[in-house]
Amino acid sequence: MANLIVINGVSVDLDEPCAVVAALKRAEMEITLGGGVIAARFEDHEVSWTAANLSRLQDMIADYERKCAAAQGLRTRYAKRLRFVR
Repeated sequence: MANLIVINGVSVDLDEPCAVVAALKRAEMEITLGGGVIAARFEDHEVSWTAANLSRLQDMIADYERKCAAAQGLRTRYAKRLRFVR
């Protein structure tokens, strides 16, 4: 059974993080261009974004981008090495 949510009038399956990213980015673009309020319905409650909480929307996009990359088998974190030289 699919976990369908509605983001700005578009049904998206939560089990497909890349599709969620695309829908959230469209919502971000609308808000950035002055589109007003964007709403998403998660089963029994609704979340709305405005320009005032655009940073939370961007955090959610980043989270789903990581999930999308993981679903595609891409690495999102890399080890860094540090060496002191005298």
